[in-house]
Amino acid sequence: MTRSLSLVCLAASLVMGCGSGSGSRPTAVPQQAHVTPAAPAGAGTPSADNPLALSAEPFGGERYGFVEATSGNGRYVALRRFVGEGEPQFGHHGEVAGGADLVLVDLTDLSERPFAEVIDVDPGRRYLLLLEGDAPVLLDSADGRFVRLPDADPRPDHNACIEPRQATFSPEGTRVGWVLSGASAFRVRQLDSEEEWTVAADTLIWRGWPEDEGRGVVLAQVPAGSTDWPSQNTSCACRWCNRFAASYGFYGWSGPAFAITRVDESGARTSAEVPQGERVWLAADASGCSITPAEGERGYARGPWRRVCP
Repeated sequence: MTRSLSLVCLAASLVMGCGSGSGSRPTAVPQQAHVTPAAPAGAGTPSADNPLALSAEPFGGERYGFVEATSGNGRYVALRRFVGEGEPQFGHHGEVAGGADLVLVDLTDLSERPFAEVIDVDPGRRYLLLLEGDAPVLLDSADGRFVRLPDADPRPDHNACIEPRQATFSPEGTRVGWVLSGASAFRVRQLDSEEEWTVAADTLIWRGWPEDEGRGVVLAQVPAGSTDWPSQNTSCACRWCNRFAASYGFYGWSGPAFAITRVDESGARTSAEVPQGERVWLAADASGCSITPAEGERGYARGPWRRVCP
């Protein structure tokens, strides 16, 4: 899966509207920093061609679903499964009765951890940015650490077809940035050094994007005093629904007006466009192994799934 259309659409149509991010949002969870230690490897003995001892056993059960993303080292699989045991039936815009849930499967022990959304995946597929409740969580697949981004703004914007607003990677994936609570500042973390800094805004931040060089950021801001966020007028049902939709359309925006502004390290502000970067969410891992069953033309398959190597 390539990078979702939402960012491209947002960049190209912050007048017209476009999109791709699931609509339902679980109840927000406390926003304290949270780190989960790496899960113990339990699938076998590490070897030269399987250094993480990843399991080749089936996982995910026998429900229908599809793999949304995988980490580049093969350890993590983001698996979305349709609710119920029967084959899913889709509406015109790709919606499905009962919906679907998302879990992240750790192939060292086949454990599952539920999430609301995959927000983004960095180009090297080492880092996954996930939404847990309304809190953004950064996963480093190299060491298995889940880190909740501290003091992130938990408020969703209810745009079903754009990725969640709380956080994103820079175009080349060297940094992660997130909107701070209160939406008055944007926090950036350099992923290799974990150095962080904050960029203040002069009005409320709807969304933000870190840059890969310097300390500038690009912000989508709404006027001071706004009590809501911009909302796409669209028949799109949800980000993943688009793969099953016969058609959907975009009809502009509702809610407060917004401006896209680049803020450099000196605080100078200039008009800007949304930064764009290439993404591949799903591909063979570093050992050439992939997850089966393949989705085929239907875009989904019946489990269980397993890691298969050449």
